[in-house]
Amino acid sequence: MSLVRLLGERLLPAARQAAIPTTEALSGASAVALYFSASWCPPCRGFTPQFTTAYNEALKAKGMRCVLVSSDHDEESFDTYFGKMPWLALPYEQRARKEALSAHFQVRTIPTLALVDPSARLLTTEARDAVVRDPQGLGYPWAEPAVRDLAEGEPGRVNSAPSVILLCEGSDAAEQQMAKEALEAVARDAPLPPERPQQHGEPGVEAFSFAPAGYALFVATGGPLAGKVRELVRLPAALPGSPPSLLLLDIPANGAFYAGPTGEEALTEVAVRKLLDDYAANRLERQQLS
Repeated sequence: MSLVRLLGERLLPAARQAAIPTTEALSGASAVALYFSASWCPPCRGFTPQFTTAYNEALKAKGMRCVLVSSDHDEESFDTYFGKMPWLALPYEQRARKEALSAHFQVRTIPTLALVDPSARLLTTEARDAVVRDPQGLGYPWAEPAVRDLAEGEPGRVNSAPSVILLCEGSDAAEQQMAKEALEAVARDAPLPPERPQQHGEPGVEAFSFAPAGYALFVATGGPLAGKVRELVRLPAALPGSPPSLLLLDIPANGAFYAGPTGEEALTEVAVRKLLDDYAANRLERQQLS
């Protein structure tokens, strides 16, 4: 996918001037931030000044470009809010594309700041927290780790994206390393999740439908988050020697989960790829999270 496919042919520059070609607006960008925000949202009004300062003082010089994707209820509110910002915006009238982008990046709350590379590949949907934590952009572009360990206490995108989780709390260190390596191998060329049927648009307006931005991959070597997952999928608490279990959680799809293999088979790249293939082909039994 290209940035033009993602964002459309034209974007509004700062100060609400006439729209310019997207290729021109984003020329030379090292990464593009999509800022899902609205003037009526108090957390957005709190974050926007922080983000503006970080953008002007550090992030723009590092090659970041930003595009406001507004959830304002009318164009007048959009104009007033956007008028305070130093970056680009999706034209307000492109409501169909705005809805498609929100679905693509699994935006559940605002403000959300998603970051994509120049080829429109997702780097992170957690750039808001990164800006607050690192306003000088020392770790920019803050790409998400390919595989997270739930033992570290960070849920990542588990609530907003189809998520593969390999529970291996009861495994020894060698098996846990196998689990991480299997997931990392898949992460290098993981397919996109299948598109869910959805229509964005109205008569006379092109309908856009993007596949979700990507699977989230997790290993679980311990910790309370792993225990919570076990509760949700009705697995017993892990004990030393408990067999590993491979699962796919799809919380955005009304709390669905799909069971993969258990035991040594679950620790393999082959098993992870088969789980993703079967999920995409709708060959798995859908179960409901508790």
